[in-house]
Amino acid sequence: MQEDVSTIFHSVFDVELATSPEAKNEVYEVRYQVYCIDRPFEDPSCFVDKREHDAYDLRSAHALIRHSATGHSVAAVRIVMAGDNPEQADFPMEGPCVHRMDERARRAIAGARREGIAEISRMAVSREFRRRLNEDKSVTGVSEQASYSDSYNGKRAVPYISLGLFAAILKMSVKHRITHWMAVMEPAQLRLLKRFGVEFDHVGPVIEYHGLRRPAFTEAASLIDGIKKRRPDVWSLITEGGRYLPATPNTD
Repeated sequence: MQEDVSTIFHSVFDVELATSPEAKNEVYEVRYQVYCIDRPFEDPSCFVDKREHDAYDLRSAHALIRHSATGHSVAAVRIVMAGDNPEQADFPMEGPCVHRMDERARRAIAGARREGIAEISRMAVSREFRRRLNEDKSVTGVSEQASYSDSYNGKRAVPYISLGLFAAILKMSVKHRITHWMAVMEPAQLRLLKRFGVEFDHVGPVIEYHGLRRPAFTEAASLIDGIKKRRPDVWSLITEGGRYLPATPNTD
């Protein structure tokens, strides 16, 4: 019998869109822990307030995963969107990564409406939370094998944090009429997501970009439809039973 991933996830965690200044500060604090201290891809001396942020945050939507029992923020993610002028049309991964993808992927990116694209970015799980659950080997809180202490009826909830982050990504994308996603992710994270039925249309080669990463691009509706076919239980968690569904390019 297949696990009820929605019940297991929501028994331990909550998804929250970070729209208030206080919630955004929590996002930046999680990012500081992960990207400046745990894996110092960014210089911590640049963030004296211990909140990692950059110029892209002003045109991003942000979200948190909270640990229900404590209220602590344990994970964060943002989607970066195109700005209102040509000077703000780029995405963080675009220059370093997109030219490394194959021609089909580059055509797909070029053919999508710029304002309908969002980059999934700064996907991170709190250092302290990962360490407590033996998940301190990966920036994104993904490992192939680990033991977990938080559970529901003996079922582990932590493996579903990435799915909770995808639920947050979908909520933000529906709100902002996003039709396409680009991302650059750890190979282990892409493998784990694929096991859950989350498959991008285009995935590029492994490159060095803040560690070993693979660039990816997909039409949001195509990805969500694929999840429904492969893993309806995961689709139910990510879409909240069909409540949140992405716009398609021909209806947006």
